[in-house]
Amino acid sequence: MKRPLSSLNLLRTFEVAGRHLSFTLAAEELCITPSAVSQQIRKLEEDLGITLFERQPRGLHLTQAGERYWRDIQQHLDGIDRSTRALTRRPADTLRVSLMPPLASRVVLPRLTDFQQRHPDIELRIDASLRYVDLGKQDIDLAIRFGRPPWPGCRHEKLLDLYVLPVCPPAMALEHDLARHPERLAQLPLIQMTERADSWDRFFAMAGLGRPQTEKQFFVDDYPAAIEAAETLGVALAVLPLEQPLLDSKRLAAPWPAIGPLPESVYAVMREEQAERRDIRTFLDWLKVQLASLPAAVK
Repeated sequence: MKRPLSSLNLLRTFEVAGRHLSFTLAAEELCITPSAVSQQIRKLEEDLGITLFERQPRGLHLTQAGERYWRDIQQHLDGIDRSTRALTRRPADTLRVSLMPPLASRVVLPRLTDFQQRHPDIELRIDASLRYVDLGKQDIDLAIRFGRPPWPGCRHEKLLDLYVLPVCPPAMALEHDLARHPERLAQLPLIQMTERADSWDRFFAMAGLGRPQTEKQFFVDDYPAAIEAAETLGVALAVLPLEQPLLDSKRLAAPWPAIGPLPESVYAVMREEQAERRDIRTFLDWLKVQLASLPAAVK
């Protein structure tokens, strides 16, 4: 007797989780909870009788069988997506922009009314996410990304240099007198991002501090979670000038000067054939003005 196929919903969850190698980012894209993603993956593994993921403290990895299966089903799910988008194509005056969360929350969303008043003919839809969208396959017109070019098949424009610095609760900075003894940073609880596991090692190398000496660490999935945790738990790495409002409001203290610019920057990325679209150029011109108004990261 034929074995029934797993539900399309389970396969879609597996495809998204395999693409991100993160249940948290998969949950964000699918608008469900990480525990729901985990449960659906376990149900699919039970249906198949195969382990698809290796779950490790520092991240998620596809097994050999899982990677082979992921590649097989991805092309079919992409075909379904393309057919659906062709049936439900959006009007030309709707612009969908994928934004890294700190840029969305600190710059774009607080000033969005200004853009709408200046350009009422452009319907702007914001996707605030850390995930790297595939502009060739997903319904996104413009991506504002943290990284380094090139992105094959796309045009890119550099928008902003970024600098990095440690941030922590103001009370922690006072308790350890970090203003006069910034070297004590290496002994404090560090907030690690599983999505960027090498961030602290890179910072300590750039700062000439050797390696972290602390034995106490907190692990979170991504950058937004790290910044939130820094308000109570320990020290996280923040990027300037995007996080300058948190320092100005005294919600966080910065016991070490900013280092940079980083090799990675903020870039606008768009498909080559759409790079001169009027709505894309209009939004980018507006965004460049907003970024130019940010305070200098290094004073």
